[in-house]
Amino acid sequence: MRLEPIPNPKEPLALSQREAECLAWVSRGKSSSDIGAILGLSPRTVDSYLEKACAKLRVRTRIEAVALAVRTGLIDPV
Repeated sequence: MRLEPIPNPKEPLALSQREAECLAWVSRGKSSSDIGAILGLSPRTVDSYLEKACAKLRVRTRIEAVALAVRTGLIDPV
């Protein structure tokens, strides 16, 4: 497995509270439907938050976003 460098390390990574919450739930194995039920959101809204998080972190998938967010301390996977 090859680890990608953190995008532009001079620029701090920042996620909104909802984006970080959604990524934290993904790290716990929850689907968009599950996360929506937990947070009182529609699954599509959850997907939107996850898409925005992926764009900010410059990754393609939610799994890549979780890995980078954990590595950089943006979320706690526990």
